Amino acid sequence: MDKQIRKLKKLVDQHLGQSKLDLENNFGKACQDSDAEVWFYRHYHWGIFKDEIAFFFEEDKVIDIALTEYIFWIEYKNIFYYKGENPEYKVMNLL
Repeated sequence: MDKQIRKLKKLVDQHLGQSKLDLENNFGKACQDSDAEVWFYRHYHWGIFKDEIAFFFEEDKVIDIALTEYIFWIEYKNIFYYKGENPEYKVMNLL
């Protein structure tokens, strides 16, 4: 299993179904471009890399999670978890 899929799986196991208040207690305040249905959290490392976690809400509970990786501020990989009818992980390489 890919390292980033493992990271996303850990996030899913810990946060799927959590309320907005629980998420805010764990991660702090969401980024400014967040709204009522999607909250974003960013993590920068080594100056050129950025990970962005998006939590998708329905009725104030986390229903889906996406992890996006950037290099030199260019999006290069998306890893999604879609609960839906068939829960699964999807990886999209953009470069």
